[in-house]
Amino acid sequence: MATKSRIAAIYGSLLILVLATVVATPNAAATTPSPGDPVVVAVGDIACAPTDPEFNNGLGTPGHCRMKTTSDLATQISPTSVFMLGDAQYNSGSLADFNTSYARSWGRLKPITRPAIGNHEYGTHGGGGYFSYFGDAGTPQQPGCVKQCNGWYSFNVGDWHVVVLNSECTRISGGTGCAVGSPQQQWLAADLAAYPAKCTAVLQHRPRWSSNSFAYADVAPLVDTMYRGGVDLLLAGHSHSYERFAPQNPSGARDDANGIRQIVVGTGGSFYSGFSTVMPNSLVRKSQIFGVLKLTLRPTSYDWAFVAAPETPFTDSGTGTCH
Repeated sequence: MATKSRIAAIYGSLLILVLATVVATPNAAATTPSPGDPVVVAVGDIACAPTDPEFNNGLGTPGHCRMKTTSDLATQISPTSVFMLGDAQYNSGSLADFNTSYARSWGRLKPITRPAIGNHEYGTHGGGGYFSYFGDAGTPQQPGCVKQCNGWYSFNVGDWHVVVLNSECTRISGGTGCAVGSPQQQWLAADLAAYPAKCTAVLQHRPRWSSNSFAYADVAPLVDTMYRGGVDLLLAGHSHSYERFAPQNPSGARDDANGIRQIVVGTGGSFYSGFSTVMPNSLVRKSQIFGVLKLTLRPTSYDWAFVAAPETPFTDSGTGTCH
């Protein structure tokens, strides 16, 4: 009898283990990323000029020129794509500086980089250094263009549609910049209508909102167009800090149902900038930080996680649902 009792106890334990496994497995699977969900890295404001006193043979110093450190972080993530948010190369975006500084750090990720042009790139006439370095990747609608190119385009990654804009409104050829009726605004409206994806992101250098002097009202007509077109996520740089906003409408009012979530990631390594008056709906802010934003792009949602350099520890992560 004792033997039968022991056998019954053993079978009972095995049954409990099997049931626990069956119950636990679906929950675990629900929180595990699908192998098909693209992982991308987003960041801007990256490489110092070789003549910068803090360049230090490309390694930088504390608080300056940490492009090698941030590129190491990106490489370790092994992203599907890099979303470069402008000001890739300080101080004037010359081709010589791109080849000597940016190429030595982030250049290893160039084949998967989707770049947006920034204000410092226009330190070289017509953005010639930027367009020459990135080639058709920087202006795919104008193959072979190396100066005064449009710099706006779109592409798909996974189930997402991604739009890259030129937020240097006063530099755009033709003089109409980012205004209503401008070539870029009309193209953006048509592009969003042609690709009604469930999830859409926009990349540009200058943010619409920022808790310092870097907010840029000139892009407001583009943000209006984004909102009407159902854009979910706006990624920008320019401010050398990290700031995440709640979803907002073009007027800056919180709109959890249809709003655009803006995240500023100007933490690519060049140098720091801080904050002043905190804007409404700014949920998370961090200055004196270097690192990259890791995004997992799911069919109907996205995860974000800031990956900080070891010298500036900081975390921010969460999940957003597409409209």
